[in-house]
Amino acid sequence: MPITVTPLDKAVEHFHQGGFVALLDSADREGEADLLQAAQYASGESINFMLTYARGIVTVAMTPQRLRELQIPVLEPQFGTKNMPRFTMPVDYTLAVTTGVSAFDRAATIRALADWDTRPEDFARPGHVFPLAAAEEGLADRAGHTEGAVTLAQLAELRPVVAMCEIMAPDGHMAVGATLQQFLKVHNVPLVTVEQIALAVGVESVGADD
Repeated sequence: MPITVTPLDKAVEHFHQGGFVALLDSADREGEADLLQAAQYASGESINFMLTYARGIVTVAMTPQRLRELQIPVLEPQFGTKNMPRFTMPVDYTLAVTTGVSAFDRAATIRALADWDTRPEDFARPGHVFPLAAAEEGLADRAGHTEGAVTLAQLAELRPVVAMCEIMAPDGHMAVGATLQQFLKVHNVPLVTVEQIALAVGVESVGADD
């Protein structure tokens, strides 16, 4: 079953209003979809939805500049693959969390990462929320979910901080093909591709080997 792709302008408007959007990367990278929500709209309910129905790891796509402002370091990769994301030190927003692990605590941390008034000392390290660093030049450097998510937020005129969660099937495998299509239909989630977003910002070639 072919995956139904949403016109980008409709997905951008939905994302701008705080809705979920699924982002599919190319088949020669992962060929999988992440569920996205702008971090400034994150709530306990929306993060719980991600955990319950998307089932993957909840991460937060961020620009390198924002991570430097908050003094959150990128972890040095070891023995990884060429497409692996750039994980940082995980954090908790100490001003609003208890254990840091509940959906509501994680939502508070995610919102705080998108709040320009927060400071480095507001975040305990290590914590339970995993920021991911986008490439310095975004999609021109790397054609990943992280860069696509940050760019989608910019197209939606939102802060470039995005909660993400890989979409898994109920059987524990990644949701692809008909399984992914069913997820999108049941939850009424629009789907866009990294390539759509790249073309919208004038990046005509997104390297599969980045």
